[in-house]
Amino acid sequence: MTKRSYTTVNPCIMCQPMGSALAFKGIESTMVLYHGSQGCSTYMRLHLAHHFREPVDIASSSLSEKGAVYGGRENLKKGLRNVINRYQPKVIGVATTCLAETIGDDVPAIIREFKEEEEIGDDPKKDLIIIPVSTPSYGESHVSGYIKTLEAVVRKFAEKQGKDRAIKIPNGKINLITVESLSPADVREIKEILEVIAEIYIFLPDISETFDAPLRDDFPKIAPGGTLLTEIEDMPNSLASLGLGIVSKNLALEFLEGNYSVPGHSVPIPIGLSNTDNFFTELVSILNCPIPEKYQKERGRLLDAMVDVHKYLYGVKAAVYGDPDMVFSLTTFMLEIGMYPVLVATGSKSRDFGMKIRQIFKEIRPELEPVVLDGIDFDSLNDAVSDCSPDILIGNSNGRYIAKVRDIPLVRVGLPIHDRVGAQRILTVGYRGALELLDRITNAILEATDTFTSPVQAKPATYTSKVTEEECIEGIK
Repeated sequence: MTKRSYTTVNPCIMCQPMGSALAFKGIESTMVLYHGSQGCSTYMRLHLAHHFREPVDIASSSLSEKGAVYGGRENLKKGLRNVINRYQPKVIGVATTCLAETIGDDVPAIIREFKEEEEIGDDPKKDLIIIPVSTPSYGESHVSGYIKTLEAVVRKFAEKQGKDRAIKIPNGKINLITVESLSPADVREIKEILEVIAEIYIFLPDISETFDAPLRDDFPKIAPGGTLLTEIEDMPNSLASLGLGIVSKNLALEFLEGNYSVPGHSVPIPIGLSNTDNFFTELVSILNCPIPEKYQKERGRLLDAMVDVHKYLYGVKAAVYGDPDMVFSLTTFMLEIGMYPVLVATGSKSRDFGMKIRQIFKEIRPELEPVVLDGIDFDSLNDAVSDCSPDILIGNSNGRYIAKVRDIPLVRVGLPIHDRVGAQRILTVGYRGALELLDRITNAILEATDTFTSPVQAKPATYTSKVTEEECIEGIK
């Protein structure tokens, strides 16, 4: 691998339609349809199924050469009819791909025409909701596809609540709008926290069941679970919105604040001590309530564990990579436990990423100077790892080739994780998640090398040589 910038080799990101599917799959009774070639939906299904170990259905308008030349209007209409007849969804999310965007199909206009022909209304209680999102792969990444989709969903359902935005019926709920890189286990942990503190809340999107369903005798066409449509409609009436992630924009949160005067608050993904502290502080401030003793005890256990493993982790050089907000929170945690993130990288292009990372270094370890990169591919990451010589990699499983060649451990976090099972059960958020992640990192280091063991102690005589009982007694004296 050589240093160059004229092409991309093994990108560090996934395409926009992937992010769109992640968002749509967290909504009740929703089916995703890609307007493009059949290969796009096949790739996304395979990618998500390998990560979550769950069946993932994504429909396609199956554009061919004819559609590419004359337009995909009829293909999209036919695809919509097939989805309605076979799945009977309440919502269809239509995400565009490179091909549909390149030929210039006016997807919203085609959907309006289809609804007129099929006499489909816009009442989610009675009819079908079709939500188009522009997500060409050449645009940005799965991160932006996810963000765009959530905004389109919130906008669509908020507008269905009523045309008169002045009418607002407060529901006393808090909206929680999360980022793309959380696992179903993370979602369940945050929901449990909200149930203890907030009691009533709206979580968007909820993939805790749709991407990690229990085994059933019957196989439903659309996985049960997801955020209820009535709850999404009710989001404009909420007390406030809390968004996870401070690097990427949360367009859904901004929409609710700008159009429905729902105060928006953003905090980092609650990974590690300070980020979880910030999450709880913001939450109890909004709700004007104390932090339950349960979580104060969990915080104490995390602090105790951090003290226990400090001797193993202090000064260990790490390379952290992945989605922008996930990397930011992971980096913060690395600094808290005494590690040195020499390389901090993301495949997404982000104007704020470098600034946020350097800011957190300045706050916690101002003496350290990391290499911070955004918009990179794995070839560039390999070059950077070669220059920085980290002791450990922390990121998704696509970095396994770098770890193997350089014979350093890889702690798998984020999306995708294809070479190990249990990605849907990896917990990183909250004090419990930080504790589990701390153990994983420490054990990976201990397993990789014996130089990070505890201070050398004299071996018992029985381990070193054969001695008599009298000699042992004399040695004790």
